[in-house]
This record gives sequence, C-alpha cells and structure tokens, in this order.
Amino acid sequence: MVLSKTGGRYRIFCQGTVLEASLRGRLKQSAGSQVLVGDEVVLHRLSDGTSTIERVGPRRSVLKRRSPGRTRGVRHIAANVDRVVVVGSARHPMWDASLIDRFTVVAAANGLPVAVVVNKCDLVVEWDVLGRPYEKAGYPVVYTSVPNRQGMEDLRRLLENQASVLSGPTGVGKSSLLNALQPGLRLRTAAVSKRARSGRHTTVSAEMHRFGQGGFVVDSPGLRDIGLWGLEPREVAAAFPEFAQWTADCRFDNCRHLQEPGCAIVEAVTRGDLATSRLESYRQMLSEAQQAARPWARGKTR
Repeated sequence: MVLSKTGGRYRIFCQGTVLEASLRGRLKQSAGSQVLVGDEVVLHRLSDGTSTIERVGPRRSVLKRRSPGRTRGVRHIAANVDRVVVVGSARHPMWDASLIDRFTVVAAANGLPVAVVVNKCDLVVEWDVLGRPYEKAGYPVVYTSVPNRQGMEDLRRLLENQASVLSGPTGVGKSSLLNALQPGLRLRTAAVSKRARSGRHTTVSAEMHRFGQGGFVVDSPGLRDIGLWGLEPREVAAAFPEFAQWTADCRFDNCRHLQEPGCAIVEAVTRGDLATSRLESYRQMLSEAQQAARPWARGKTR
C-alpha cells in the first residue's frame, strides 16, 4: 500500500515493513497511471535491494476534488478509503459551517461515508451547538479537545480497522489529533496566526499512516476553500441527506427549495427543524452546479 510520495519516490507498506520504491519506466510514460496514496501496488525487488512499482491494483474508491484556483481540473487525493472524516475547529480558526458543508458534499460526490469532528471544544462553552446540524443529517459527530482529552476514545473507535481520510479547513488541528491518538506519528503542527486567527498549512501533501491494529489514516492538507466537484444540479439536494425527510411534502415535485411556494425545506427551517446554514449552503452549491452545467461555462474551461 502506498503511504506517501516525495518527488519520484514512494513509501510503501509491505508485509509489515515500510520501504521505498520508484515507478517502473513504462508506468511513468503511460497516461492515467498516477499512483495515489492508498493504492495497492505490485512491487519488483531488484538484486541491489531497491524496488520498483510494476502495477497499480484496482481501486474500490477514489477521493477527488476540484483543483484549487480558477482551473477546472480534478485533483486526486487518495485511493481505497472507507470514510472521510471532516474536521473543523470551534475557535481559532472559527467554525465555518459553509466550508464544513463543502467538505461533506465533496465526500458525497465521491460516494464516500462522512463523519464530522468538532475540535478545540475547550475554547468555547456551547460547542455541541456546532455539531447539531450534522447529527440531524445523520452523520456521526465527535466532539474533541486535545488538551482536555475530550472525545479521544470516541475518535479512536471511529478510525480503527478502516482507511480514513482526515480533511477540513487549514489549522483546525487534524495533525494534532492524530499525534494525540498515536504519539509516535510526530506529525508537524503549527500555531494559528494570532493576527488573522486563521490556520497555517503544516501538511503539504496527503500522507497515509498506520493507525492502531488494523487501520490507516490519511492526513490531508488543510484548505481555505474547496470547489464543488462531481455533482449535477439535480444531485445537490441528495448530498444533504436530512432533506429527504421533507422533500416529499413540497408542493411541487421539482421543487428546488429556492423561492417556490409550499417548500417543505423552507418550512423546516422556519420551524427550527433544519439549520439555516444548511439551506444556505445547499442554495450556494446548487447555483455553482448550475453554473458549471451551462454549455457556455463548460466551453470557457476547456
């Protein structure tokens, strides 16, 4: 299993040990043969003790997102993962519901289960309020604090015996959580900027680590923004799973939950059954998906 890539060298977990390998020449030249963290690969051991990657095995899943900036390409993050764990911080940097929603929707676009972690709960009083919209959506939610050891065992149980990707905004403490759970990792961390109260990048590329007895965890770079990827306009509502309990009650079968009369989703927000932030996120992402689906918009990005 590929753990990380630095330049042209790959760290591989093989039969209980970690070794380095390079790509065989024909793999370097073949299109679409990008080797990802989490890939299962076939190695060839040379007589001088070095190894080459001969072949990449079939993938059961791939986590992808839109490339950053104005480009419309796709960036592959990791392969063969079982769950995406979206981490946000209660404070420093402040909880950003719209950004957390984007991470959950990108995971949904890739067909991957999602869990949400509210970290740095020691910095606020009503930390549980932040996770309630996601609990109502059916996501597992864990509330954590590294200094207080809050939620550490709950998070450990969530990560054990599967391959998980930790994703989320910059500076929310993903690496600190993993260090607290498994001190031998010694992942690099950094203090949050005092002036901007924003996070600093410490993880620069996705890297997989062994976790516990049978698990693997991918620590991915934090992001200050994440573009919507992989969803058609009609699919956006499905990425908000809590909507399903009300959509059948909308007056119109094709209700987009915008300004239509008799919208059950809007009524749920009015009653307090659905968080306003979730509806706002949905509307923003629906607008982006509609924009991306227009023929003239696609033409501009070629």
